[in-house]
Amino acid sequence: MHVRRQLARFWDHLRHEHNAPGQVGAAVAVGLFLGTLPLYGLHLALCLGAAWLLRLNKITVYLAANISNPLLAPLLVAAGIVIGEYVRFGAMRDLSLDQARGFLDGLALLGGELPGLFLSCFVGDVILGTVLGVVGGLAAWVAAARWQAREDPAEP
Repeated sequence: MHVRRQLARFWDHLRHEHNAPGQVGAAVAVGLFLGTLPLYGLHLALCLGAAWLLRLNKITVYLAANISNPLLAPLLVAAGIVIGEYVRFGAMRDLSLDQARGFLDGLALLGGELPGLFLSCFVGDVILGTVLGVVGGLAAWVAAARWQAREDPAEP
C-alpha cells in the first residue's frame, strides 16, 4: 500500500506541476515544436529535458509532442521537405505521401538524396514547428486561462 500511495502522489505531482495558464501554453508550444522535428526516437528525452530546463509540465510537453504520431508524421515530413526545399533552393518540390512515408521509414533513399532531404526536412520542420508551437501554445494558454477562471470564481 505504501508504494501505491507514493506512486499516486508522484502522478498527482506530475499532473499539477507548473500548471499556470502561461506555463500550459509554453508546454504545448515546446511540445509541438519538438514533436514536429524529425528526430524520431529522441522525442521523450528531448521533451523531458526541455520541460525540466524550462520548468514546464513534463506530461503536457510530451503529449503535445505526440503530434508526430503515425497518422500525421508522413504529413509533417512531406510539409517539412517542401518548406525546407523552398527555403534552401527557392523552389517547391513535388513530393507524394508515399515518398514521405518512404523517407520516414528510411527505406527509400530517393537516389542518394537522403542527407539533403533530411536537411530540408529539418529546416522545414523547424519553421513548421515554430508556427504550430506559437498557434497551439496561444490556444492552450487561452483555454487554460478560461478553465482556471471557471474553476476559481472571480473575487468581488
